[in-house]
Amino acid sequence: MTQLMINNVNFHVDMFEEKMITDANTGEELKRLNFSFSVVGKAAYDKYDAFFEDPYFEVTNMETKETLTLKNISHSTFYQSPEITDHTNIVFRVKLQQEPVKAKKEQVKNEQPTESTVNEMLLSRIKFKALVELLEEKGLLTENELYTKIEEVAERDFDILRDELSHSKKEVKA
Repeated sequence: MTQLMINNVNFHVDMFEEKMITDANTGEELKRLNFSFSVVGKAAYDKYDAFFEDPYFEVTNMETKETLTLKNISHSTFYQSPEITDHTNIVFRVKLQQEPVKAKKEQVKNEQPTESTVNEMLLSRIKFKALVELLEEKGLLTENELYTKIEEVAERDFDILRDELSHSKKEVKA
């Protein structure tokens, strides 16, 4: 696999993996795509980092011509914006996945986060970045180790953590 069309943007991917996973709640078989692609420079980094902030993507596998709407699970690089120059080669790793129930997907798509949710997410990201910077400054962690661990934990715990969050959200609404 060398080409994906994502929201009408063509991507030449370096690594591509498509696998089927079973949803813990519904038992439904879902597709998960893991892929990487490379860009050069700060402008390209900023553009694609912002591009992959969207919650959903229309993805076409240019080889099979199959088109799916997939949820954004994660995207990462080994860099943070301040350390990137116009000549830095950046590899993005992206994970996208089908959702089990169409009605649920439409509900999530149309739901706008509240201001308190946005503030909570921002505070969480700030705390995470501060912790990472502190560990790097003390020589206890490298970016490569961090992103390898993030992918490992996401692979292992994503469904469990999502279920915990969705159950706590239901309890709050009740």
